[in-house]
Amino acid sequence: MSALGLAGVASGDDRYRPGGPWAPNENAINYESLLDNDELADRLEGIDQRSDRVELEEIGRSAGRNDPIWEVTLGDGDESVHLINAIHGDEPAGVQAIVKVIERLAQGTSPEVEGILDNLTLTIVPSANPDGNEFRGDDGLAEEGERIQRRINTAEWEEGDSVRQPNYVYDYLEVGGYDLNRDFSILTDFDPEEDESEGTWEQDEYGNWSYNLSTDDLPLEPTIDDPPETIWNHGLRLNPETRAITDSYLAADPDWALTHHHQNAPVDPDSADEPGPDWQTMMSVMAPQGPAYADVSDDIEEGGGNVFLSEDAQRRSLQLGVLAKDAAQARGGGRLDKINRYGYGPLWGSYEEALPPRTDAAALLYEVSHQSSDRGQMAMGTAINVTVKVYMETFRRIADGSVGKIDEMRYFDEMSVPSESVRNPHYRR
Repeated sequence: MSALGLAGVASGDDRYRPGGPWAPNENAINYESLLDNDELADRLEGIDQRSDRVELEEIGRSAGRNDPIWEVTLGDGDESVHLINAIHGDEPAGVQAIVKVIERLAQGTSPEVEGILDNLTLTIVPSANPDGNEFRGDDGLAEEGERIQRRINTAEWEEGDSVRQPNYVYDYLEVGGYDLNRDFSILTDFDPEEDESEGTWEQDEYGNWSYNLSTDDLPLEPTIDDPPETIWNHGLRLNPETRAITDSYLAADPDWALTHHHQNAPVDPDSADEPGPDWQTMMSVMAPQGPAYADVSDDIEEGGGNVFLSEDAQRRSLQLGVLAKDAAQARGGGRLDKINRYGYGPLWGSYEEALPPRTDAAALLYEVSHQSSDRGQMAMGTAINVTVKVYMETFRRIADGSVGKIDEMRYFDEMSVPSESVRNPHYRR
């Protein structure tokens, strides 16, 4: 979820464990070890051909490369789970992990797999941003050539797309694009040509424009009597990727909504009193919160947060966060599997804020540490493996109902928010 550059505040020579998550040098990244768009399609189509449990569908195409956006459906249970990965293209651990999970669910015969498929209907978007996953050539659209990964898709804003250019367009790059996790709308049929009002645009001190939507215009009842007058930084649904994911979400009508990201390199604040360098966090999680938890949350004030999520959805979101912590620690990897909370504030153009209120879904955002350009192969494997573990345990505990027995207050009592990030000792600006 972090921006393209690192924003570390600590020095790079003494704040990380040797053998920990950093690449051993700046040349250790091998993008070709990560699934490109064709390889992902081949893997998914192969799983589909080998298993009658899988339904594979193309739900849209990317804005720049015109590459397919895939949706995988598994299971026929009453509980519906919707999951998207890599809406930021340089955050690939979720893509790699979910392919492993799909293979396990498509072919496995264990009681765990059977319980998940009997009780859940899983709707999965393995890679939500094909343009960002595979940028080749000078314009990003080449079929061959050196590959990089980027946070954004490959699409230019043009006059007439909206009254103003929204602040989530990266137009300062040689080849620009949109941060797709700012383009979602709580109005799931929002069309700028028909619904946009110039009066709701607001410009910040840097000259960037955000579209703020009046709460009175929303078809949802707030959970408090005096909600904020506007929701800030509302997405405009300008991209085909965003619209395809929204349609997928609404068709799934989920009870649970999950999304996977990468972050920078947070320090585990609980390791500060231990001898030696600080430990880094392997994963952080962010659960949407609303007024029901304002008195205990560090991140929201009374009347703040997501005022359209029911108290039940808020509680279940927090339980998902605690579940992820327990799943990672059960993995047995020690302190590198430490999970913290990600600081929360409603980001109204994001998947995890805009869509869950439409179906009263619990939501959770997972953030493994480091973008793809800052990971060594061994460390990327660790991020993938911990994601597989957390995904499978989350599915299992939703399926057997035991997620509902988790004390959601542990989210605040046991999980701290990291206050700083470590800088890569090999990073070059």
